[in-house]
Amino acid sequence: MIRRYGPVVVVFTVIWVVMNEVLSVVSVVSGVVVAVAALWMTRRVLHVDYATVFLRPLATARYVLLLLREMTVAAYGMAVVIVRGHAQVTQFVHESALDDDLLLFLLANSLILTPGSVAVDREGGRLTVITVDDDARARATCVRLERAIARLVKEDACS
Repeated sequence: MIRRYGPVVVVFTVIWVVMNEVLSVVSVVSGVVVAVAALWMTRRVLHVDYATVFLRPLATARYVLLLLREMTVAAYGMAVVIVRGHAQVTQFVHESALDDDLLLFLLANSLILTPGSVAVDREGGRLTVITVDDDARARATCVRLERAIARLVKEDACS
């Protein structure tokens, strides 16, 4: 069991310590607890076994870089909206071709991370997205992120 989930727990713990910006025994122990809880909940609720999900390393790096770029561009766009002093809130439905719940969850969370857009509802492959001021940019972001997420998983490794 440790051999199977150990590397994932270590990665999650490192991410936890980096996000807390404190290297201490309490931070590391709490990181391990959160990592184990996240793995247990993911397996129990989403029925996903991390040992059987393999991500393509290059596709993962591209996704992370794309997400960082989208977040940066959206942050500058939101700064302009704030300086202008008015914003128009719009809503649209994004029809996703992703058929895996975990990938849809990742897409919804990626949209939440980009300033000015929030995925508020999911029904099957449909995501309801609320965006501030630039509906076209948010739609394009959805498409780009979905393409990057679709490339993450090796088709033959997932059951």
